[in-house]
Amino acid sequence: MQKQFLIQKFAKLHLGQYHIIGYSVAGEETCIQVPELNVCFDIGRCPYYALTSDIVCITHGHMDHLAGIAYYLSQRHFQGMKPGIVLVPRELYQGVDCLLKCWREVERQGTPYELIPMSPGEVYTVRKDFVIRAVQTHHGSGSLGYVLINVRQKLKEQYHGLPGQELARLKKQGEEIEYRLEVPLVAALGDTSAGPVFDHPDVQNAQILLTECTFFDTAHRTRAKAGKHLHLEQFVQILPKLRNQHIVVTHVSRRTGVGKAMRLLRKRVTPEQWERIHFLMDLKDAISAGEVEEAGPQPTEESEA
Repeated sequence: MQKQFLIQKFAKLHLGQYHIIGYSVAGEETCIQVPELNVCFDIGRCPYYALTSDIVCITHGHMDHLAGIAYYLSQRHFQGMKPGIVLVPRELYQGVDCLLKCWREVERQGTPYELIPMSPGEVYTVRKDFVIRAVQTHHGSGSLGYVLINVRQKLKEQYHGLPGQELARLKKQGEEIEYRLEVPLVAALGDTSAGPVFDHPDVQNAQILLTECTFFDTAHRTRAKAGKHLHLEQFVQILPKLRNQHIVVTHVSRRTGVGKAMRLLRKRVTPEQWERIHFLMDLKDAISAGEVEEAGPQPTEESEA
């Protein structure tokens, strides 16, 4: 019997000045890259595009979001790239570190890595003008979202119009003539149910918001609550408070499918809201990832954690 194959497709969205590249299906795999910012959110099974990102932000410890982390680090080392930087929820730090040390032992090579534990509100500084802030999500203990933030120094209003020499003199004297302005660029929430994370200013005002909405059918409300995922009913209630230019829906369950999910959501939102919404796995523009076997496992009662 001849095997059946298909080409696995990864999404490629162009939203403003950023591309969103990735794959996100509930219970299978989530790995979403913003190449211009050199960051991946979760690592899935480590698709090839993820290797080019120096930083991976792990949202929680479920296998479909974390399984490829050792491969990501090992492949970067094998290809002569600098060690990957991995941000993880603080509750998962010890377990992930143990996992990576075990792989070092199994591979018999000292794969380098930098593992950074993060708590809600903590900031990792990538460079002077770019930081990553962790925010609390609602998917059980040890789950985080991350916001990529552009940091700017702006001249205080009272100093506007002063000549450069005068500003330099004041600064030399220790006068604080500038203030810090943070511009949230991309917020990624990973898996989460409804909660205070959607009231966080960085989440509400990020130019691009990546948020799950796993379940859409009325019959799946109980399943969404049990798995601590968003349901369509919660999503449409949250939507009016979001001021993002683009909202990318991720982690849709195959129980509904993207096509049906889009039809159900479009009936529940205004035309203005719909213009801002994108489904990551709509795959209008996609890139191929090589051949994978078509005969994958079908969803089970426990498969959409």
